[in-house]
Amino acid sequence: MEISQRMNRHAFARLARHQAQRELHSCGLKARLLIFIATATALLAFASEESASTRISVMSYNIENGGAQVDFDKTVEAIKKSGADVVGIQEAWGNTARLANAVGWKYYDQRQHIISRFPLLEAPDSHGLYTFIEVLPGKMVAMANMHLPDEPYGPDMVRSGSTASEVEQNERKVRLPTAVPFVEKLSALARQGVPVFLTGDFNSPSHLDWTKPTVDVLPNHRYVVEWPVTKFIQEKGLIDSFRETHPNPEKNPIYTWPSGRPFVENSIDGFNPSKDDLPDRVDFVYSAGKSKILESHIVGEPECKGSNIYVTPWPSDHRAVVSRFEVAPVTPPVKDLTPASARIVKQGEPEISVATDTVRSGEEITITWRNAPGNRYDYVRITPVGTKKLAWGEAIRLYTRGELNGSVKYNAENVKGNWLDWYKAEEGHWPLTPGEYDVKLMLDDGFTELAATKVKVVP
Repeated sequence: MEISQRMNRHAFARLARHQAQRELHSCGLKARLLIFIATATALLAFASEESASTRISVMSYNIENGGAQVDFDKTVEAIKKSGADVVGIQEAWGNTARLANAVGWKYYDQRQHIISRFPLLEAPDSHGLYTFIEVLPGKMVAMANMHLPDEPYGPDMVRSGSTASEVEQNERKVRLPTAVPFVEKLSALARQGVPVFLTGDFNSPSHLDWTKPTVDVLPNHRYVVEWPVTKFIQEKGLIDSFRETHPNPEKNPIYTWPSGRPFVENSIDGFNPSKDDLPDRVDFVYSAGKSKILESHIVGEPECKGSNIYVTPWPSDHRAVVSRFEVAPVTPPVKDLTPASARIVKQGEPEISVATDTVRSGEEITITWRNAPGNRYDYVRITPVGTKKLAWGEAIRLYTRGELNGSVKYNAENVKGNWLDWYKAEEGHWPLTPGEYDVKLMLDDGFTELAATKVKVVP
């Protein structure tokens, strides 16, 4: 009986041990299965989060002299009709915020001249070269907007008999240096996986338009021109959205300047489009990174052959470009983003002063401003008292570079001014002729005076 009991106890122990092992094995499988499910779910969620896509329409629009010269309401209508979600504005002339409000959007970047239905966020290291757009919660794309120098204009050089080499050399000297910082920054972001967009009035045609098949076919195309700005942008990995969707320049030449806007009596800058102006495509929307170009259109007057979105009367000397993209926005690779409009905190009325109100001819003039609006093209203008322009041309234009408070020196080194996006090859005069000069803080490349003082130049 004792032996039998011991055998039963051993048998029971073996049975219990085997049962425990089976349960442990079962629990292990369950645990591993649970871990697998949790991991897969997390990976799928992560993949879904990173690959979530949306669509965005990007517009480039030179509104000409603030957009109000013909009819400001028509400028607003053009944006609304285009279906744009974000617009790079050129020639805003201080109307960036006004335009955003008129369209019904809350977001704008005065230094970039960008307006948007989506939040615009500024990176600490952007230096006014780009802004992030939050198209989905916490997910961004990046955008830059630029307006390149207008003189000397390349197509005019072609017409006047310059060689292709001379035209290209002019572009590398006049326009390319302004474009490089914007393009380099966007290209770097695109390499990090950020969808990026570049808008602008380049005041330069595209190398994709001046090809061999267009020579002696399109107006003024006397030879092939490898326009350096657009070629550089392409080499940096950005794609011309319009030419990508309309690939034959000889069949779809499409010109964005000049438009057929109405004649404006006493126009602000004295310009009206005429038959003497050489038509070309100088306004662009480029893209790179995690984006796919879906379509691209010209927005302009009904009489324009290439426009398929119309506004009457068309309010600008430039037609606009709007392109639609599918994008996979990402978590930005930069921290400490701030709303682009938050840096504009008005502390008082604009002020301007000079370090000393009397200087000798040839001495530098130190000029300080406070409480500027923060537009990229706010500037200091120096003119003889009683005139609007200098005798040798309005060359003394010292830009604030979007800074609210700052100072600048006028001396022999920047006799032509510290022009940001303009190039005046033969203008400027040093030293200043003895006399009395107005020193004014001006609004955003326009003619609105914000603050004024005087300086006297003596022999």
